[in-house]
Amino acid sequence: MMRKEKVKSFLRSFTPYQITYLAVVFALTFGFVIFFPELMLDSTEGLLVTVCSVITVLANPLCELLISKQSKLNFVVDFFFIELTYLVISLALGWYTLAITVVCFWMPIDVVSYLRWKKHPDREDENLTQVKRLKLWQAALVVLAIVAFGLLAGYLMQFIPGSEDSYLESFASAVGMANGVLLLLRYSEQWFAWFITTILYICMDISAGAYILLITEVAMLVNTVYGFVKWLIYTKKHPTVSEKK
Repeated sequence: MMRKEKVKSFLRSFTPYQITYLAVVFALTFGFVIFFPELMLDSTEGLLVTVCSVITVLANPLCELLISKQSKLNFVVDFFFIELTYLVISLALGWYTLAITVVCFWMPIDVVSYLRWKKHPDREDENLTQVKRLKLWQAALVVLAIVAFGLLAGYLMQFIPGSEDSYLESFASAVGMANGVLLLLRYSEQWFAWFITTILYICMDISAGAYILLITEVAMLVNTVYGFVKWLIYTKKHPTVSEKK
């Protein structure tokens, strides 16, 4: 009975804006998947890869919205419907570097993040997780780490035959991983990292001529702004959370 009440409470937590956002993004994404599958999916070769690609594409906006809602369930969606399906895709297409990244970084960080978020529920609303803000010196260290990793990885990638946009890819990976770590630690600055990551992905897609992918990426930018504002309001209302270690 208690479980049913929690499910009902969670479903009631979706605002009209959030429901509308999901409906519009799902409709647009699914429409483009049907009419332009070769442009929206990683591959259409083989039923398993195609199904996994569709699941990954549709799960992304839901995961992003759950993050903006400060819901720990975003890690469940990411693990089973994004990382696991992307692992299948990577192995099937021979993208072994990406597969290793998924197994060694993103899947473990999803598990750890879920467990950490579970320990910090909001005192007034169990559907929310407490979030906080970085101190200025902490933010400076994060920026320095991103720049150092991006420059080093970009330099090394130049020696890989056939590598393109090495520095762009490296910085996208560096900021993306910073986003994952900041999200794990519940810092609102993860939205800055995700915003920059999305912008870099947009630049990569434009340079590759994959203009149709801009539809979902613009949708992610809209949710990023929404999530940032939502988390900012929360941290201002709960300043003591940021002071705790």
